[in-house]
Amino acid sequence: MTGFEDPRGHQSEALAFVAEQAERAGAIGQARALFSEAATLEEQVVAEVSATAPRVRAVLATSAVALWYKARALGRALALARHYIAAAVSSDMELAELLGLIRDAWVHDGLPSTLPAHSELARQYLETREQLDWVRQTRSGTAPRIEELDAMWRVLGDHDVTTIAQELISIDAVDRTGEHLGIDVAVDRLAQVGPRAAR
Repeated sequence: MTGFEDPRGHQSEALAFVAEQAERAGAIGQARALFSEAATLEEQVVAEVSATAPRVRAVLATSAVALWYKARALGRALALARHYIAAAVSSDMELAELLGLIRDAWVHDGLPSTLPAHSELARQYLETREQLDWVRQTRSGTAPRIEELDAMWRVLGDHDVTTIAQELISIDAVDRTGEHLGIDVAVDRLAQVGPRAAR
């Protein structure tokens, strides 16, 4: 069984329900751990839903991203949302409100002060994703197969996902403000660069 009938989906719902109760009771750590478990299960379900059921995939993808957000795994939530958009599982419009909440929470909580180095796999993933985005936007060239992107995503470690999310936050900052969060190589820390930083 896949999609809405998948037992992991029902287990994810049950975990999310218990997580919400724990959160209301003030057990924030327990709630976040339960939301993480639920998100992991939901992500597994999305990976197995056929591309012939795009609405089911999109709904479950939004749920997986929302659960990571509730777990306060903001990097994972952002990177997963962008992955689903690049892999044509969901659209920007379907995830727009959630992406806004994730960005706002990340800015409120503050970016990590150091930017970890890319692994070779994370670099390949980002290049493949960029190439997919470029072909979609320009309608020129040959796009990599979405299956390649999905295969890379499944084996990325937490460190790689964090690195990817930080890069996406940096790119988003440029898109929204003209500022760029880059690496100050002298101190190996994130720093704001661009027109406003020069002031």
